[in-house]
Formats: sequence, structure tokens, C-alpha cells
Amino acid sequence: MPMNSLCDAIDAVERRRSNLTVYTTDDHVAGELREQFSTVNVDVVHNPVTGLREPGFVVVRGPDGAFRGALGLDQFGAVLSPEIHPPWELRDTGIETEDLFDFLENTLFAAYDRRQMLATTREIEDRAWRVGDGRLYTGFQRKTPFLEQRDVYERLAGRGTLSITVFIDDDWDETVEDVAVVSEPGSELGDFWFVVFDGGNDERQCCALLAEERSEGRYYGFWTYESERVIELIDHLERTYDVP
Repeated sequence: MPMNSLCDAIDAVERRRSNLTVYTTDDHVAGELREQFSTVNVDVVHNPVTGLREPGFVVVRGPDGAFRGALGLDQFGAVLSPEIHPPWELRDTGIETEDLFDFLENTLFAAYDRRQMLATTREIEDRAWRVGDGRLYTGFQRKTPFLEQRDVYERLAGRGTLSITVFIDDDWDETVEDVAVVSEPGSELGDFWFVVFDGGNDERQCCALLAEERSEGRYYGFWTYESERVIELIDHLERTYDVP
């Protein structure tokens, strides 16, 4: 059944409940994770066990209770206190993000701010930069946030045969070199921040981020590496909007 709106994609992930158990004696860190990931599809449980090497770790279990993985809390800085780097520099920073993003795939976050959204966006832009091919569709909601990233996107557009399309809920009268802009005032595009990469010639590189701004500057959504989910998002955007 095809998606009728971007909300449909979030609804589909909401039906896949997960459990995050946080093993740490640091109540503050456990509280941050509970704020960020306590949603209708995620239970966040704090297990304040003693005798652990700091800072502790997180265990994820899927909807059936099956163990999905464990990850040290030291790797959660990429989403709790993110550093922002352009995609062509991300691999040189020494910050490991791939394990974290794989670990939290299809786990709904509940309270990301714009800085966290931009840091997560960079993870997907980095994949597109490394592949240098395929389609990258990005929704920045409005014109101003996109223009703040104009230099980044013009450089991305010059990478190999990568095709860049940006979606905004705004009037558009600017020119950005080698970047197509889809402008649809009054549409759902004003409510959603998304970044969707089709992986180019490598389906394993498919990835997407989708989040709804449910209050001012606060986002609710998920990221995924499931190719079927990514293609569904691309199909919806191409059916709904005048994509070049």
C-alpha cells in the first residue's frame, strides 16, 4: 500500500516497539536518553547497577524481546551533544557514528533539537558524499535553513554524479548551483525535516532520516537503512511533488 503522506512512514515505525535498557549509575545521562527516546514505540528503562566501568552501556531489544545489540554510552555523544562537521570532514574527526546509527535504526526519537537534526543529517550526507552517485532528497522545511547550508549542498552537488534535490514549503526565487529546488508552499513539507539517499548503485548504502516538527524546534522521527523503507519515501516524494 503506497504512502499517502510523510506521516504514514512515522506511523509505520511506531508500530515496531523497542526497549532500551540503560545500565549506568549516572542518573543525568539516563534521564537524557529517556527524554530523547521515550516514545510510543520505545520503552527506556534505567538499570542503576553498580560496579560498571563508566560511563555504562545501553542494550536494545526488539518488539519480540529479542536482543538486538549493546553499545557503550560514550558513543551516544553524537546524538546527545553532537558536533557538527561537513560531510567531507566527518571521517577525519575520529568520531565514530556508524555503530551508533546502526544500533538505533528504526528507533523513534522524541525530542531532538535543530542541532541534533543537523548532526544526524550529516551522517546521511556523508554516505552520499562517499558514494558520489545516486539521488539525495533533502527537506529543510523552509528557505532560510536551506540557504544556511547552501555552500554544503553546492559542494555535494559537485561530487561525482550525485543528484541533489531540496524540498521547501516556501516561495523560491534563488539559484543554487547544480541543486534542484522543489517549492510547495502550504504543503506537508513545512512540518518535516528529511534526508533520503537512494544509495546510488549500492543498495546497501540506502538511508533516510525523517522527523516531524511537533513543537517549535523539537523533532519526532527516526532514521533507517532499510532499502524498502527508503524507496517508499522516494516514491512518495516523486509522486507528490514536481521532482525534476
